[in-house]
Amino acid sequence: MLATEVSAQQVFARIAHETGLLGDVYRKRRSPALLITALGGIRSDRLDHTHLVLAVRFPDYTPDILMRALQERRTLVRTWGVRGVLQTVPTLQLGLYLAAAGISAQRWRRFLDARSNLSTPARLRLLRRLCPETISREALREAIPDATTRQFMLREAAQGGHIVWRDGDGQQASFVWTKAWLGKVVEPDREYHDLVARFLTTYGPVAASDLAAWLGVTVAAARRLMAKHLVEEVHVEGEATPTFMKPDDLEALQRTRKSTAKGLAVIPPGDPVRLAYRTRYAVEGEDSDNQGAVILDARLAATWTLNRRTVTIRYLEDDHQPRIRKAITQVLERAGIEATLES
Repeated sequence: MLATEVSAQQVFARIAHETGLLGDVYRKRRSPALLITALGGIRSDRLDHTHLVLAVRFPDYTPDILMRALQERRTLVRTWGVRGVLQTVPTLQLGLYLAAAGISAQRWRRFLDARSNLSTPARLRLLRRLCPETISREALREAIPDATTRQFMLREAAQGGHIVWRDGDGQQASFVWTKAWLGKVVEPDREYHDLVARFLTTYGPVAASDLAAWLGVTVAAARRLMAKHLVEEVHVEGEATPTFMKPDDLEALQRTRKSTAKGLAVIPPGDPVRLAYRTRYAVEGEDSDNQGAVILDARLAATWTLNRRTVTIRYLEDDHQPRIRKAITQVLERAGIEATLES
């Protein structure tokens, strides 16, 4: 069967709608949980990046919106996820994300088994004895001198559903026992296919290599996972890599009007839309992991990076530079980030 032809404008319009970059689907909601569900979680070891992801989607965003959801309402949680990165996810779906995070668990668990003569349950008991309430790297330093072992012990407990993030960032992050924090025990689900389905709907059309990189599996495994959803091949105008969508989503894409892609969308470094694709909305030769983008009327108009407190903008066309600069500045302000802009 021949691939279905679609325009780049239609693709961006649908992605921008599904991910909240354009339109009002999520902007009137008080809680970001619905948006984060659609995004498949927000992955970042830094809270600054999570604030940026939300700030580009909510015009009235302030950092305390996220912190209240994490620390007071607890409708969101942060924990280690796929590929060993901290992620913010809806509390009600924690078990699903833990199941996906467990895909690569055996790789680093072998490291722990080699460094320790304790079994996984014994390591958990040791962690409980050393940190009966708040868990941190610092609290483990004396008993476990090796930094990597401390890191992996925390990660093992988190991916088993035993601990979740409480406060702090980077090496200063602290954790708490899940049952005490959420009032219930959370275990990894057996299946993560619902998460694959969400990825295909939100970011489709996608290549098998996109799903493989996002989920932390081989390309062959990604193809098998996609096949379970009876995906159809889609050829996006201007793209050489074969991409795929679920049939119902493809029908919705074909009905999408090109005109709905009009507007300016700022995509921060580390945004879920950037992490969903290997090459789409990126400039070849640049560090894609630390590269943000500005999309104007469905075309890539600029890229930008945030290095500590310096923003570097690379304009890909001469027009609209003041508009792009202003849009990035506004996002930084909403996210509570003070930075100097360079171009």
